[in-house]
Order: sequence, then structure tokens, then C-alpha cells
Amino acid sequence: MTTDEQSVDTTPSVTNWESAGLPIKDFDGAEFVILTQKNDNAAQTWRMIAPEEQTGDNLNDAMYNRNKKIEEIYNIKISSYYSSSLKNDASNSINSGDNAYSAILGQISDTYSLAQEGKFYNFYDIDHIDLDAQWWDQSVIEGLTYNGTLYNLTGDISPATNARIYTLVFNKDLCSELGLEMPYQYVLDGTWTIDRFSKYISDVNHDVNGDSIMDYEDRWGFFSQDGCSWMMYFAGGGQVTSKDKSGNLSVSYDTERNIRLATEALEIAFDKTKTLMANKYVTDNNGSWAAATAWFASGKALFRSSVLEPIPRDLRSLDVNFGIVPFPKLDENQSQYYTLPEEYSIMLSIPITADAEFAGLILESLAAESVSTVSLAFYDVCLNGKVVRDEESKAMLDIIFKNKIFDIGYFANIGNFRTMLANLEKAGSTNVASSYASSLSTAEAALKKITDNFDSIK
Repeated sequence: MTTDEQSVDTTPSVTNWESAGLPIKDFDGAEFVILTQKNDNAAQTWRMIAPEEQTGDNLNDAMYNRNKKIEEIYNIKISSYYSSSLKNDASNSINSGDNAYSAILGQISDTYSLAQEGKFYNFYDIDHIDLDAQWWDQSVIEGLTYNGTLYNLTGDISPATNARIYTLVFNKDLCSELGLEMPYQYVLDGTWTIDRFSKYISDVNHDVNGDSIMDYEDRWGFFSQDGCSWMMYFAGGGQVTSKDKSGNLSVSYDTERNIRLATEALEIAFDKTKTLMANKYVTDNNGSWAAATAWFASGKALFRSSVLEPIPRDLRSLDVNFGIVPFPKLDENQSQYYTLPEEYSIMLSIPITADAEFAGLILESLAAESVSTVSLAFYDVCLNGKVVRDEESKAMLDIIFKNKIFDIGYFANIGNFRTMLANLEKAGSTNVASSYASSLSTAEAALKKITDNFDSIK
């Protein structure tokens, strides 16, 4: 068992603003406004950063109290401006030259293109931001840094990215009923692979109503959704882009290993003897993913792919005995598990119209204070019956959070990579080598445009 595969205690040590050694300044009541995405679901606390009041929710109140402490230290007022069109609002504000927002907390699908237009500060250039500090997510820094530049950042300051990482949920009672071992030990031993996962979901399908048609009335091995092939692809160590020792980016999906990995992922995704996609069921139920979760909870499938967020949102209230494991490795030669964050991951950026020193100091202060407040509260949400209900799943969460991977090509969808795999899924095709080869020149051109943009504004 390797270090990366062991359960790692991610409970934060006692770290706060005082231990960070940051300077005290009086900002004379200045407003620190964070532009963020409007969220109509008040229960999704992890999407927030500046709640307006205490509600009794541990996570909400941890963020509220953290902000109040930093407000008092620096004589400032922290607030959010909630936008229904964040990309447009951010762009318009920056183009007009106003300094309405000190920071932006937005989906990287919106902000990454703005970064290429030179609308954000490089975090490496911001005073008071210590990118080596434990409160910044080092996997983000490693993955999204290009040529000494970084325009999106997260960590203890916001649990939003951790809430939207891909996981596998399984029905423990059905696992026992089928005479299968709980998969936890395989994960810990480093032997939780695509081949082993495939064996778990084989021979589970059962025509419950006897109509000779396998559909949503029956039992399945794997209940997933469009795109599960690229969830497995990245979990198996697949890449769209890679960096050399000098930090130069290149398109790297057209390799023998990546083609094999994508092929095996696709074979599971469209195998009708194992896998059922949730998308039509969601459409038939007025677009409700909660309905799909309830379908899984009723015992209709052994495994379900999901981001973490719906588990406390939907699954915790249902009568189902479930566990969580990471997506599998390609094979046992893979040194560690990889956890893929959703392409809509929410991260921080600093607009070039902001006071950079002010923004850096306050964000660093909030992040440092979050280690023993916000992160502990988020872990409490995960552990106290809301996400996981057993000690084994706690160990799985440790592995899932520790091994996030951030691929610039994935977030920028270079060569329409995600769409390419999703289309192969729908076509029931494993013609990966041909698809990769035909898209390579487009992907290389798209990556060159991105790197040229960043090089021109550095």
C-alpha cells in the first residue's frame, strides 16, 4: 500500500489568522465585495463565501464568524454581490475600469476565458498571498499554473470545489445481498481498478418486472450519466494536456496508454449489460437529479456516479445504506488515485481593477482563518451522517479530497475533449484512436491560442 493510497488524516491542525503572521492594517471601513454566482438554493451553503446572517447551519455560521473576525481586525465590511450572469458582470465591470469587486468567486468555465483576456491579476504577483501555505489547494496550484502565472485559486477559504468532485456511491445492502465484498479494502490496498469495478457491476442486471426489456423498472450494476467515460478517464490518470519540467504545456491525450484508458472507460459506459444512464430519467422527471438519486436509493442499482454535493442534498434523507469510494485506477501500476473536480468548479480570481494589496491581504487572512473553522465545519457536514455513515467512507473521503487533479486542457475543453468522449458514448463506439487523431490539430491550435494569450499578458 503506497502513501497516496492510505487513509490520510485531513483534519486541520489548529491554524488561524493569528498563526499566519499577517500584518494588521486599518482600512477605515472599506468594503470588500466578492462577485459571486447567484444561488437560489439556500441549502447549498458551500457555494457561499459571505453569508449575511447566522442560520444555525455549522458551515454557514463558520463562514459568517470567520468574516466577522477579519472585518474587525481590518476595519472592513465583507459582502457578496450575487450575479445571475457572472461572466458578463465581471467583464463589464473590469472593462469600465471600476473597482466594484475586490475578488470574484466564479465557475472556472466562466473565469478561465476572462483570465486569457488579461482581466485578472496573477496570484504569483500578489503581495501577502503565500501560495506555499497549507490553506491554498496545492493541486490547483500545480495543475493550473502556466509559465509562472495562476489566475484561479481555492483552498480552505471555500469548500465549493470539494463539493463538486466526482465519486462513486454504492448500495451496501445490495452489495451484501449479491455476496460481494465491500470495496473499501481494495481501495486501501491500491487494487481498486477499472477491471475490478467492471467485475463488481457484471451480473447485477435483473429484469425485475419480467417484460424482457431492461429499463428504469429493473436493477442495474451501474447507474451513471452522460460523460461517465471522461470521469473514469481522468481517474485512471488520463490527460488532455501535460507540462514538461520547464512548465511548457502540450496536448498529450494521443498516447497508447490514454487510448487504452479511454477505450476501457467507454466500454463500461455503453455496456447495456451493466450501465444505465440517468439522463432520460431526469428529463422524464422534470429535470430533477434528485429523482435520479431517489431511484438509486430504492435499490435499483449497485453503483452510482455522482459529484459529492447531491449526497448531503438528496441522499441523506433517503432510506438507503450507502458507502462512497473513489473512481477506480486504470490498473495497479497507477501510483495513486485521482479525483476529478467538475468542469464548473468554483474558484477565486482577483480583477485587475481591484486594489491588489488589499485583495491579497484579505483573501490570505480569510484563507488562514478558514483552516480551523470553515474546513472543520465542511468536514462536519461530510462526516456527521450527512454524507458518509461509516468510518470506512471517512477514509475514502480522505483519499478523494487529497488526490484532486486539475488539467488545463480539461477545464478549457481543448479539442472539445469532453464532448468527443460523450459522443463516442452515445454512439456506442470505441473508435478512440481515430477520434483522438482527427481532433489533435484542433486541440494543438486551441492550446497554442491559450498559451499565446497568457504569454502576451504576463
